[in-house]
Amino acid sequence: MQAIAFFIAALPLVFLLNRLVVGLTTFDEDLVERREDERALPWHLGAWPARVRWAVLALLPPAMAVAGARFDLVQAVAVSLLVAALLVCTATDLLRFRVPNVITYPGTVLALVAAVLMPDGDIGQALLAAVAGGGFFFILAFITSGGIGLGDAKLAMLIGAGLGVQIAMQALFWGIVAAAVVMVLMLVLHTVTRKQAVPYAPFLSLAAIAVMLVQGTAFAPL
Repeated sequence: MQAIAFFIAALPLVFLLNRLVVGLTTFDEDLVERREDERALPWHLGAWPARVRWAVLALLPPAMAVAGARFDLVQAVAVSLLVAALLVCTATDLLRFRVPNVITYPGTVLALVAAVLMPDGDIGQALLAAVAGGGFFFILAFITSGGIGLGDAKLAMLIGAGLGVQIAMQALFWGIVAAAVVMVLMLVLHTVTRKQAVPYAPFLSLAAIAVMLVQGTAFAPL
């Protein structure tokens, strides 16, 4: 029953998150200076942005249902909030090459607080993973001269704080592998050029969601 309740509770949340994503991705093009490598991708045009938003956010109800089935009530609520944050980052990066600080900073703090307050939480694992994950991607951002963005580093910090060292490492690993495969295919199909920026957050976020629903988090281990 808890899984069904969480699925139903997610439905109005999807509409609220859609409004949030719209607010985070709607800018006046005349006032926003876009980098040369941030040219429009196929899903940025026409009716596709709305479709992308709804497609990404449609993952929330089934994910929350799984959380409701696998975790205790309070843990399931916390896991659902983390899933929602990661889906928002997925949508904003797909549409605007942006991973919003308004999501990653508070999300990281709340994940660390949850690791302290939850009975089975491990704040040591959460802190270590946040520093290690964020630090690793900050180094990648420096090495790749922006190929990996600072937003991706902040997202990795959030994932580390939420999942803990072992689970976050798996999530980031599979996210990197999935990104590499998809980017190679996009290059082969001439969807992007070598200099074209490609959203990276979706791979990290979706891998993190999949892994956490199977293995748990730093604040709600399974």
